Formats: sequence, C-alpha cells, structure tokens
Amino acid sequence: MPFSKFFSLLIAIGIVPLLAGIISGVEFYVFVIYNSLLFILLIIDYIITPGKKHFEIRRICDSKLSMGGENQIIISIRNKSGYPLDIIAQDEIPLHMDIKDEFVKIKVPPYSEAEGKYVVVPEKRGEFTFGKIHIKYNGILKLCSKKYWYDVTENYKVYPNLKDLSKYGLKIINKNHLIHGVKKVKSHGGGTEFESLREYSEGDDYRKINWLATARANKLIVNTYEPEKNQQVMIMLDSSRVMNSEIEYIKKLDYSINASFLLADVAIRKGDNVGVMVFDSSVKRYVKPGKGKGQLQLIAENLYNVEENFVTANYKGALSYLNQNQKRRCLLCIFTELFNVQEAVSLSTALKNLAGYHVPLVITIKDMRLYEIANGFAKNSEDIYLKAASIRLIDEREKIQKIFHDSGISVIDVPPDKLSVETVNKYLQMKAFI
Repeated sequence: MPFSKFFSLLIAIGIVPLLAGIISGVEFYVFVIYNSLLFILLIIDYIITPGKKHFEIRRICDSKLSMGGENQIIISIRNKSGYPLDIIAQDEIPLHMDIKDEFVKIKVPPYSEAEGKYVVVPEKRGEFTFGKIHIKYNGILKLCSKKYWYDVTENYKVYPNLKDLSKYGLKIINKNHLIHGVKKVKSHGGGTEFESLREYSEGDDYRKINWLATARANKLIVNTYEPEKNQQVMIMLDSSRVMNSEIEYIKKLDYSINASFLLADVAIRKGDNVGVMVFDSSVKRYVKPGKGKGQLQLIAENLYNVEENFVTANYKGALSYLNQNQKRRCLLCIFTELFNVQEAVSLSTALKNLAGYHVPLVITIKDMRLYEIANGFAKNSEDIYLKAASIRLIDEREKIQKIFHDSGISVIDVPPDKLSVETVNKYLQMKAFI
C-alpha cells in the first residue's frame, strides 16, 4: 500500500516514544502499539480516501497547435467526492514537444471542478498523439498516497505558428501603408481603387491631383489608389531535398511554410484569391486559388504536415501542371533554394517558357553564417578553408541573383528572420503588376 511522506515522517518520529520506552523497559510494547496505530490509520485513510471512480478527467486545448509557439493545455478534474483534494496531474505528451511545468498542481473542492494549466512548445509540424493523464494525491488523513491514470488519448495537429497571424498580417499591411504615406514612395502600378489622400511629391502623376482637396488645404493634394482586388496569387512551395538544410535547427521548408501562411493571410485580407502548390519531382498538393477564411483553413490543412523529400525539384513539371489548372494571370511566389548557377538557369528558363503571362517571384533563404565566416578573421588553416568556401558560396548566390535579374524575374534572398516580412512587402509592391 503506497504511503505518503507524512506517514514516513511519523514512522521516523516514533523513535521518540521508543527511546522513552527503552528508559522505562517497555520498548517492545511501545514499538508495537505505536506502529500498529499508524498502520491502522493508514488503512482507514486508504479506505475513506476517494478512488479512481470519484474523478472525471479532461484535457482541454485547441485541436490545432502552433509550432514554435506556446500552446496552453488545460487539465480539468471533476471531484465527485465530499472531500477536498490537492492533486498533482501529469500528461503524456508526444516527442518533439517542449513542456513547461510538467507537473500540474490542482486544488479540487468537494463536488466541484477545477483546472490546472501547462504549456507545450511543439518543435515539429504534423499530427501527434497525447496519451494518458496521470494523477497523484495524498489521502484525507495525509497518510496514504494514491495514483491513477485516465485514458484521454487524442490526436492534435501542429501547424506553423498561426498565433496572432491575423494581427501580425495587419501590422505588416499598416507598415506598408506607412511607407507609402509618410515617405511618399511613388507607386509604380496603375491601381484603380481609391485608397487615400496625401501631399503631392515630385514625380507624381498630375492627373491624380485632387483639386477640391488642394483648394481646401492650400497645397497640392493627390489621390492614391490601391491595386485591384480579386487578383490571383499562387504560392509554389518546393519540398525537394534542397529545403532540408537547416538554419538555427529549423529547416528551410519550415521557414518557407511559415512565410507562406502569413502571405496567404495578408493576400486574402487584401481581397485576392490565393492558392498553393507543393512540389518536388512531381506535384504533391494543389489548392486552387480562392478567398475568405475558409480558403486559409484549406491551405492550413494542406501545409501542416508537408515533409521534405530527398529528390530533385522538377520546375518544368510543376509549371506545366500550373498552366493546365490555372488559366488566369497570377503572381507566382516560388519558395525554393538554388545551390548553383545551373539550377538557376533551369528555373529561369522554365519560368520564361512556361509561365510567360504570369508574374514570377523567386524567394530564397540566405544563411547569414556564411557572411559571418567570410567576413571573419582566419586564425588557422581550417578557418582559412572555411572562409574561402564561404566566399565561393556567396559568389555563387550573387551569380544566381544576377541570372534572375537579367531575365527580368523578381527575386528576394533574405535571412530567415526577415523572410515573412520581406515576402509580404514584396507581394504588396508587385500586386499592381498582376
């Protein structure tokens, strides 16, 4: 029969009356009586203390967890007994989950329900199984200790970080408006939807001058226009071997999926139709362009468990598939990685031949460690070798960028921490050309 720490303490305290009994010559009787009373009380405590059937255990959390974010999990305990209990609960969490406060302490009043919370940080996308919940508590007399488990096994999906996605997306949109409003950067597109008024700056089209507002303000005021809504954006996500490389222990594929979610959210909020294609040697998933919250959820369902494959990307095949299924002109946001000039030429040629009427944007992730090594001080022969190798790789990336620029194809190559913001800002800049 399990017993509590308090019971062990009482056993140890028994040495005091035992010593008194030794002095009186009745140590045997003292030992037997003291310990018998303790064990009788232990049995009584075990009998009167509520058992497994007196509790109902539930796990409460969102069915969609966010990778890399703090996800709150609630353990709810209903006490159907007439005794208050201090319960310690522990959940069985799957691998690839970092847990904070593994043991959850819950004080449950009689005939009541109480909750405790802990936090998990998933380290990987996909579907994972949470298992049993174990509870432990001391008896009513604090002498015994009881342990039980409850089978509340359930599967949960881990998505790229969706927490505060909409809020973050709106911040980026507002930031873009701020750039155009305060810095007065001239828009190169021919938007048709009126957006706002601002002060005239050199280079503005005189046809956009709002003469009524100019008269009121006693200075030149121009109309600013927003590009049309209901345009087409196709996110093409490369899941081939090149996306398996890691930066700060996170795969480039995961960085790209996070950026894809934010791009999709912002584009849908801007009124555009957004679709997704996942490809490597063949097309793995295809979601035709659509709009609204339902479309964002559909994109999430298709991206949360995408895994990289150790094959070479077939750009020609992916673009041919796109042409068969996407007839309207659209902005192609292609998340990929290119390690040499030959790969860049292959993609550039495929885009020119198969995506002529679309507007392509190639998005790659820059590993800043190369630049740190290239600009660092070489202390020994190994450092010299690494420095030379880094310089060669950087030179290769610059040649790749030049190939796209010479072909008239937009490209961004940014560090992972700037990928999402730079991708969205580039989309907003190019939106007028769709």
